[in-house]
Amino acid sequence: MILTSTEEARALDKAAMGPWGLPEAVLMENAGAAVVRLAGEKIRWRGAEAVIVCGTGNNGGDGFVAARYAAEAGADVTVLLMGDASHMGDAARMYRHAAEAMGIPVVEIARAAEALPYFAEASVIVDALIGTGVSRAVAGEKAALIACMNDAKAAVVSADVPSGLSSDTGRAAGAVVTADITVALGSLKRGHVLYPGSDYCGTVLYSSIGIPDAAREGFPVRLMEARDAAVRLPVRSRISHKGKNGFIGLFAGSAGMEGAALLAAQGALAAGGGKIALRTPSGAAPVLAGRIPEVMVRALGEGPRFTEAMAEEAAAEAAAYDVVAMGCGFGRSEETQRFTAALLGALGKIVVIDADALWAVGEQRIELKDGPGRYILTPHVGEFAHLTGLSAAEIEARRIDCARDYAAAHGVVLVLKGAPTVTALPDGTAWVNPTGNPGMASGGMGDTLTGIIAALAGQGMAPGDAAAAGVYLHGLAGDLAAEGAPVGYTATDVARHVPAAREKTMQDGLR
Repeated sequence: MILTSTEEARALDKAAMGPWGLPEAVLMENAGAAVVRLAGEKIRWRGAEAVIVCGTGNNGGDGFVAARYAAEAGADVTVLLMGDASHMGDAARMYRHAAEAMGIPVVEIARAAEALPYFAEASVIVDALIGTGVSRAVAGEKAALIACMNDAKAAVVSADVPSGLSSDTGRAAGAVVTADITVALGSLKRGHVLYPGSDYCGTVLYSSIGIPDAAREGFPVRLMEARDAAVRLPVRSRISHKGKNGFIGLFAGSAGMEGAALLAAQGALAAGGGKIALRTPSGAAPVLAGRIPEVMVRALGEGPRFTEAMAEEAAAEAAAYDVVAMGCGFGRSEETQRFTAALLGALGKIVVIDADALWAVGEQRIELKDGPGRYILTPHVGEFAHLTGLSAAEIEARRIDCARDYAAAHGVVLVLKGAPTVTALPDGTAWVNPTGNPGMASGGMGDTLTGIIAALAGQGMAPGDAAAAGVYLHGLAGDLAAEGAPVGYTATDVARHVPAAREKTMQDGLR
């Protein structure tokens, strides 16, 4: 399932019409039919008063096709057309004539107020006004018409994207339709999953509109689905034992910040890590020892926090680990930053870098591309801003591409946490995660995710696969926890649901 930018969506359409030989009119017919068919899973067409709002571009052509199919499904249909009809393309004009030949009224309107009597009687409005073609802020009468659609009591179904929504950023370009249902056509668009676009879209349904899957190969950004996670997750044999399921070394915690270390450890256990070793400063070890019986806790050095003097001993112990995770609960002292730099320079293996270790990477200007290991970074937006020098607003405006640019430039896997979480790989590709919910916006969730990713990497998964699948499982575990209480569950609750999330992913993904 690819996620396309506006430019990529156009390239996909051109490929379908060129090398794959699908005429524009065929794609438009399939698109309009899909809007009615898929929306019919959520609303009832028979007996509905349906108003189809069309513009003069190809999205409007989809609307004219939808008008025919809605009428065939039993709706009483009226089409409202706003814009200069002379600008319509050949296919859209043909489908307008086909709708009129069926006796469907097509009413050309110049002012939004002309639509009000129709909206007052409507039970369904199909938004086919602008689609992905928005190039500037919607204003004037089209903006007023969008406001009228939003004020109507009818269910609103948007064809491809809600009119006025940027399909690149998910941001409103001036006025924007707030849809109850959006039917994505040909591909999911970035704006369908990026906030606030995901809210404007309502329930998103998808149709390939007949474009072959092979035409989607080579697009760099994909949505992580259950089947994508399932085919990557390791399956244990009957003769499996703990030594085959990863020895995970966690360098975490400091005096007063012991909880982060525990949360990372329980995440690693829940994700199936074979053995978990938690190495922490002596000032934190007494609090951590025995809290999770399955985790081996050992103190390093003397004092409340990690220091550069501990790095040599830490590196020697890390030689036994399959994967290392570090940073949870470290603190940001200068001496701990130097510990982070020294340890990263000594570890030639997969290392998950989180929290305060990320801060050290930025402060110490550690160039990971030149390092001996393979690195998975898991920043939230604030941490990523510190790494890059970008503002949080700049990152959110280009969430997917900022993550891709950083991963490619530094040769790392980057998990940019947020809504949605993006996992970017060094080769320029990226996964966007659909699982998770607002109830997960609480302390400790990121620590738990660090443990999950480390455990999956320890079970033999490649860094990019471990990160993307780990994010998916973490979010799904949160969704399972939210079934009992949408808000108020904890990171510990999420960890407890990880095994069930893994089982559900395997069942759903391998059907």
